[in-house]
Amino acid sequence: MPGLQFSVLLKIDSYTLMRVMLIFIIILGLLFICTLVFFIYKKRINAKIKSWEDQVSLVVSTAVFNLDEEFNEIISKNANKLKNHRFRQYLINEIILARKSLSGSASENIKMLYENLGLNNDSFKKLHNKKWHIKAKGVQELAIMEQTKYVKQIFRLTNNKSELVRNESQCALVSFYGFSGLRFLGVTTYTLSEWQQIQLLNKLHDVKPRNFDIIKKWLQSPNESVVNFSLRLATFYNRFDVYPDVMDCLSNTSLQVKLNTLNYLKRIPREDTAGKLVDDYSYENKSYKLAIINALNDIGNEEQIAFLLKQLHHSDNDIKLAAAKSLSHLHPLGIEFLKTHLFAHEDPWKTIFLQIENEHMI
Repeated sequence: MPGLQFSVLLKIDSYTLMRVMLIFIIILGLLFICTLVFFIYKKRINAKIKSWEDQVSLVVSTAVFNLDEEFNEIISKNANKLKNHRFRQYLINEIILARKSLSGSASENIKMLYENLGLNNDSFKKLHNKKWHIKAKGVQELAIMEQTKYVKQIFRLTNNKSELVRNESQCALVSFYGFSGLRFLGVTTYTLSEWQQIQLLNKLHDVKPRNFDIIKKWLQSPNESVVNFSLRLATFYNRFDVYPDVMDCLSNTSLQVKLNTLNYLKRIPREDTAGKLVDDYSYENKSYKLAIINALNDIGNEEQIAFLLKQLHHSDNDIKLAAAKSLSHLHPLGIEFLKTHLFAHEDPWKTIFLQIENEHMI
């Protein structure tokens, strides 16, 4: 009986194994077929795009040089292709590339081509696509081609849940209207990333705003990133008129807001600025204390020497080093004053003073 049972089990296991192997072979076969189909499909698409290259290049170059008769003839020959959405998107991509590399009348001719062929409608339709990357691409295309008539729809996307869509939409508004395009700051509920803030500032590099009053409202925003960006704007544009509003930011609970406030105050100080920073010093954490001491290096005066001397006795060596550096700039005797310190030849002072001496020699 045991032998019979073992024989039966062996047959069952062999049958099961065969079934598993068969299923595995079928799966491999299906994967191979799918891969082959995809490869053939991709090859056909690439071949089709390759065949479009010369035609699209001719369309774009003819438009650039504004050759009306030739252009109408070329468009007529490609009328059927222009009904193909893949061809139209390929044409849009090439037009976008051309627009980026051209200026003056040639750039305007490319814009006219884009509009005359109704390609702006293709880009606009992307704004309603459920896929975030397609939506973002649509915004980017409309921005590059200066399609300001779609500004209302783009403005709504500045607070979209997708970061990429938000970023493209915000940059588009600034591209359209410069500083006034930042009006989305009043309604955005999402965080402006550090990279996005840099991108926006880059777009504003040559822009001179007529009215800067709105920044006072942004400095009071419940969105911390909007406050930080507003402080950067105030620093970027050297706005003296918002100084009182910036000073209010020193009472903000965010360390980053405080640090950005210090950056502004180092650029645009008043006579009493250093004194006010010292008044707030005892209430802050180490990072901000260090930032205050370092700021005194730029905007301090002899009135802060007593305060800095006191910090030389702080238990934290980083605080000692920062205070010593600022003292070497503010004290009438400069770095020579540090050498008269009672413990100048003992650690950590020996190391601290040596480091400061080396920095002054550079």
